[in-house]
Amino acid sequence: MTFPTHSAKLALAAWLETHTEFRLPTHANDLSSALKELETSPQSTSYLAQFIRLKRYFNHAILGLLVVCFLLGFMAVPPAFATSQSNQVNIFWLFIILLGFHALNFVVWFVTMIATMRQNTESKGMLLGLLMFLNKKLSKHSHINTHVSAAYLHWQCATRSNKWLVSSISHGAWGCYLLAGWLMTLLLLLTNQVNFVWETTLLSDGAFIQLTQALSIVPQWFGMTLPNQFDILASRVDLVAQTASTRQHWANFLLASIMFYGVLPRLIFTVFCLSMYHIKRATQPLSTQEKIIQNRYRQPESQRRTVLDADHHRVESGSKNMDEAHKNTLPDSAYSHNWALFEWSQNKPECLHSASSVSLLNNREEQDRFLASSSDEPMYVLVNAGQSPDRGTRRFFSRAATVYPSLLMVITDDNNATFLEDWQRLARETRLHSSQLNQKD
Repeated sequence: MTFPTHSAKLALAAWLETHTEFRLPTHANDLSSALKELETSPQSTSYLAQFIRLKRYFNHAILGLLVVCFLLGFMAVPPAFATSQSNQVNIFWLFIILLGFHALNFVVWFVTMIATMRQNTESKGMLLGLLMFLNKKLSKHSHINTHVSAAYLHWQCATRSNKWLVSSISHGAWGCYLLAGWLMTLLLLLTNQVNFVWETTLLSDGAFIQLTQALSIVPQWFGMTLPNQFDILASRVDLVAQTASTRQHWANFLLASIMFYGVLPRLIFTVFCLSMYHIKRATQPLSTQEKIIQNRYRQPESQRRTVLDADHHRVESGSKNMDEAHKNTLPDSAYSHNWALFEWSQNKPECLHSASSVSLLNNREEQDRFLASSSDEPMYVLVNAGQSPDRGTRRFFSRAATVYPSLLMVITDDNNATFLEDWQRLARETRLHSSQLNQKD
């Protein structure tokens, strides 16, 4: 699935609507159309473009980590193959260098996963924390919006899927380290003739034989030729002579052990943890703001404009005018009713010369007088879409909606109607009918 997905866009929009003044368009046909606003706002560099850039930085950081681990794997093997004049290599020491720390890390990871199985921790760990730090520094250097960066971190490191992301990165890094060690071991064995020996003070010969045979079980399933009991006994450090077949058997055993007990398990668990991460991400519950955005576009716009709790006792002429108010343009009969101009600084529109009354609501006293009276007759309040509604405006229309049951908000629609959608949103939130008036008409 290509990035950004629908859920990623929704998460970004929800974060921006919660922490900034950004709002999705209210009159979009569906959620997908509304989310396209992320591609155009702001005009310089859109929020979605910045979001995609952060994802690319994160992927590059992970790739850089894998490359570093791959190089470390190459560098770790040659010192372990440092031989004396007799070209003897201690097989015990090779296993400790190539698989010892890998096995210890694997045990620690397994115990940690079991201990935190029922916990939803937000801890990102040192590895993911380092990647997040690098990603944040790069975003700051690239002049990416702070809120977009925070939204990306919240989306990428979701609480319930975070540990699987950390695990997949850890297994992938160890897999690269072991794969590089396997390749370097193969290269050294192809270009050097070494004698594999072992020595021990605390363990008996029988214990070492049992350990070697136990590690040989899995490679033997694939028909590989591995050291037998004779090869093991002939490889003590005090025995100098070693046949070519014995050296080859030990080389096969070493390469097979690194592959079957190191590289392949890490590869399998990388794929498993990455799959679990995507599953947890897909089943992540939506935030409250994401649910609000989804519900906002779940029904067509025409359905959201229906009358709520309509007054069935209005006179017939009043009901007719209110039904007609849903249209973008007002009917001619509307200009003969009572009108009020809310915070109006322009000339009175010529179309209102035939109105029954035209009052001004430009200050607190005039607005209080308007709210002190009540009428069931249709009342039209004209507002200027070139000015943004504020909290005082919301308070006034909330009270006016209860005082005048047949109140209708008329919004100017001309070249200066910058805040048309804000006024329409205010009308819906205060449960008022709204219509538009083009003053050129």
